Amino acid sequence: MESVREKGIQSKKEFDLFFKKYYTLFLSFACRYQLDEDEAQDIVQDVFIAFWEQCANFTSMPAIKAFFYRSISNRCLNVLKHEDVKNRYAKIQMLEMDSEEFIHENIIREEVSFIVRQKIKLLTPREQEVLILSLQNKSNQEIADQLSLSLPTVKTHKMHAYSRLRVELEELRFLLLFV
Repeated sequence: MESVREKGIQSKKEFDLFFKKYYTLFLSFACRYQLDEDEAQDIVQDVFIAFWEQCANFTSMPAIKAFFYRSISNRCLNVLKHEDVKNRYAKIQMLEMDSEEFIHENIIREEVSFIVRQKIKLLTPREQEVLILSLQNKSNQEIADQLSLSLPTVKTHKMHAYSRLRVELEELRFLLLFV
């Protein structure tokens, strides 16, 4: 291992020896950042890979160790910052979801969706099929092909479905304006 101290790591064998000797030390260092062990292991392994890709640039053991400690520290801090951002976002989401406005909006959305689905069930089976495919952003031609209908027939079914729904959902429009 003397050659590692003086010249850096020159071969795969020296790298393997270095890995076996220092992996536990670097893992322990990473764990001090309060990461779970799997995350710490991933970070240390990533730094070993990064080191292997550029080990020819290092000529002394102090430079190699400095690279490891600095790289592990930076990666651990990045993970912690990312976790902090996720936690803050989750708190904001929780506060938003706990608000009366959010609950109220979702109740209305679910009720409206339920009413619309019930009104769609009042359409003829063919109108239902055409309307549902249309709501899935299918073009009239795609609907015609899928249902083996002519293009004018699809347009007619679509027109009838929308006009019947307009009448059936008229009361809902006034209710939504009121709310």
